[in-house]
Amino acid sequence: MTLPTPSPARPRIRRRTSPLTADELRRDVAAAVGADPGTLTGDAHLVHLGVGSLEVMLLVTRWRRQGIPVDFAALTATPTLDAWHRHLTEAWAARDTDAA
Repeated sequence: MTLPTPSPARPRIRRRTSPLTADELRRDVAAAVGADPGTLTGDAHLVHLGVGSLEVMLLVTRWRRQGIPVDFAALTATPTLDAWHRHLTEAWAARDTDAA
């Protein structure tokens, strides 16, 4: 009888000390859909670029692990980089206010 090999440990995700920048957001979204970050404009409809609910869930999970309070519903309601950056910045500011 062979015992299953344990899965490799997930890399430790560092908690953020500052909000996600617009460039970091653009890189994360571009990586999620296999696009060049330079081709993503702030007002482009992300669903039309290939960002589906699965990609949004993966991004939300990554950002929450980094300590960014992000709301899935808010992102899916306005799927543009500009709107997402606004939401993430406002959520980060509210996080700082709640912690005080």
